[in-house]
Amino acid sequence: MKYKQTAVLALNCGSSSLKYRLVLMPDNQELISGEVERVGIKTQKKALIRHKLFGKTRSIKREIADHGQAFDHVVKLIKQDALINKKIRIDMLAHRYVHPGNLISDTAKITPRLINKLSKTLEFAPIHNPVIFRMITQCIGNYPRIPQYVVFDTSFHKTIPASLATYGLPRDLTRKYHLKKMGFHGISHKYVMHKACEFLKVKENTRKIISCHLGTGGASVCAIDKGKSINNSMGFTPLEGLIMNTRCGDVDLGLVFYVMFKENYSAQIIDKTLNKKSGLFGLFGSSSDLRDIIEKVAKEPRAKVAFNMYIKRIKKYIGFYSLLLKKADVLIFTDSIGVDSLLVREKVVQGFEFFGMRMDKDKNDSYSCGIKDISGKNSQTKILVIPTNEELMIAREAYKEFSHDIGSRRKGK
Repeated sequence: MKYKQTAVLALNCGSSSLKYRLVLMPDNQELISGEVERVGIKTQKKALIRHKLFGKTRSIKREIADHGQAFDHVVKLIKQDALINKKIRIDMLAHRYVHPGNLISDTAKITPRLINKLSKTLEFAPIHNPVIFRMITQCIGNYPRIPQYVVFDTSFHKTIPASLATYGLPRDLTRKYHLKKMGFHGISHKYVMHKACEFLKVKENTRKIISCHLGTGGASVCAIDKGKSINNSMGFTPLEGLIMNTRCGDVDLGLVFYVMFKENYSAQIIDKTLNKKSGLFGLFGSSSDLRDIIEKVAKEPRAKVAFNMYIKRIKKYIGFYSLLLKKADVLIFTDSIGVDSLLVREKVVQGFEFFGMRMDKDKNDSYSCGIKDISGKNSQTKILVIPTNEELMIAREAYKEFSHDIGSRRKGK
């Protein structure tokens, strides 16, 4: 490669979003960042691209049917930026992959053999994996000469103990199919854990943290004890846990079987129903976006029910993890909803005084950007708002593996 620095474009496909970041490695210099929101979902507004170049943001509204179109728009913007700055280029692509099952565990270069393995994992995360897989194959087709790497979202949760990761199913089934809690959003939970301890000037191995990754698509809560994940609200797939935009989250399996028998649903139909037609969309009807629901809370009963259910499910996991950790030192709100919605933060923390959590309403209401402590004066738990940066971590991990590959080849010579 003719450049001393490597420009890594990190791609982070959510169920209804595409986040991206162009980073010069190894200096961690961020050149471009952005997000395409409301991708391929039914909402009351057009998709929105927020594209930031050297700190200056522009917003672009478009009709975007899928993640492939979203990526094409992003590349077009980057090419336009490259005309005015020679630093801007794409030397390497790095993808976040949600659920590799037990086939792959560490960051890896994308090869035909790896593609074959990934093709066998699509059913593990039916909302995310197929989208990411299509994105990877599209990038290979469009940019065959650019090296590409994949970073997995489950690695951080390998430390969840067996007593919390094991399902109450027959042992022969769990062993045959490797059925256990995988946990997700690990890249984000790990990132905000690092940033929280850095902000508070404490060591990671001394803190008990509850991290709430609340996105416009997926959402999860993670219990972190001394730098290690010990539980995550998501399970073997991202379907378990919180109520999300189109996922139902925790549900009585007996109810699922009841509906299957009554409606004569196939496994494929019930899978689509639980993953793509439930959650906030199933409750509210006209939109799967919590922000649309919040706008209608005061006027529409369905919006009020959906919002209250969303909040109470988060509180359920914070309560459980507070007991699991024997009181948390830090509570973190991150990702789109966690950072942007002061109402969500206020309602989630409300009533948790017996766990030592007290929020300063003025600090919460005045939050604008960056990392902020919104704890009340007598709060025993630090309550922080921390924008996540999964894409930076994806770029770092991919570049680390890329450097290792280059070093190995040189030694081979």
